[in-house]
Amino acid sequence: MADQEVISSTILSAQPRAWDRLSQIGSSEQLGSAYLFSGPPGCGKEGIALQFSQLLNCESGTENSCGNCPSCKRFFRLQHENLKLIFPLPTLKKNTDRENTGIDQKDLEMVTEAIAQKSENLFFKIQIPRANRILIQSIRELRKSLYLKSETSGRKMVLIFDAHLLSAGQGEAANALLKLLEEPPENTTLVLVTDYIELLLPTILSRCQRVGFPRLDDSFIRNWFEIKMVKDTDIPFLTGLSRGNLHQARFLISQSVGDLMILIGGLIKTITQDDPDQWRKFTQTYSKLAKQDQSTFSFHFMVLKIWFQSTNRFQKNLDDLLHHTSFKPGMERMIKTYPDADFSAIAFKLEDAVNAIPQNLYMPLVLINLLLHIQKHLNS
Repeated sequence: MADQEVISSTILSAQPRAWDRLSQIGSSEQLGSAYLFSGPPGCGKEGIALQFSQLLNCESGTENSCGNCPSCKRFFRLQHENLKLIFPLPTLKKNTDRENTGIDQKDLEMVTEAIAQKSENLFFKIQIPRANRILIQSIRELRKSLYLKSETSGRKMVLIFDAHLLSAGQGEAANALLKLLEEPPENTTLVLVTDYIELLLPTILSRCQRVGFPRLDDSFIRNWFEIKMVKDTDIPFLTGLSRGNLHQARFLISQSVGDLMILIGGLIKTITQDDPDQWRKFTQTYSKLAKQDQSTFSFHFMVLKIWFQSTNRFQKNLDDLLHHTSFKPGMERMIKTYPDADFSAIAFKLEDAVNAIPQNLYMPLVLINLLLHIQKHLNS
């Protein structure tokens, strides 16, 4: 349990302002029925939501959860009777009568394992393969369970991770949740957690109190790399690429720095050159990746976005961590080749491509449009 307490303390120190606000809410008599935690990926929102839930159920009655009472210990394992976790799941299988039969045993085992990993590391991201939406069945089952009479003490907490995926498909899950928000059960608080607040329905936004989270400080990411025994010479490069996103930092240390340099250099060459053959390969490869491995797709596009953001800062004589790495000569060449380029606009277009996945847009068209816009902004 000691390791879990250290992780809990670490995640609270990562977002001190947000936690101060939430701890004040927890000790007040103004607790709301619905909150929306929003901010960039990898900033600790989900972990803070779990800590907030633990605080509201702690038996010690202190401003921070004690970590020792029976309630806190059950929260450490994510097995508390007052805790309901909702996150994207694979589309339910159907039998010959076209009725939903639930997720299969393999998916269920992955869900169980993911929750166990989340209990051990609050920064862990639950991502089940082929899960690209929050299912309406999950919301229906939630409504049934919340309205059942319960003898348990404390407060029921519903945490909805990747809440923007309520709106995926026809938005059935979002509409089902809206009914719950309009008539919330007694002694219940829902916390929606999202990286993409703009994808949520306005009617849902209007019923939630918002808590914003900034990206993690570079110093926090740098210290995390030091704890992970990353080579001192690689830390500035990896910290600059992480951009305050711990999920990205975790992915980065699983890669060879040399391979990362080759990957980024190759992608920049492909998307900035007007080469139809390379564009065709790029579009085919990343359309397939968007379906089969969204994490890798997002990682590749986000490091590209960061590179162009840093190049934009270089162009404007603003300092950036990546200017002190081996990326600097390539940025200088890019600025010299395209002196009038709008690198900031390119960065935004790369982010739009990542956001197209949860919106279920047609990725080949998204990627072709991206390449055309990059050419336009390079020569603007």
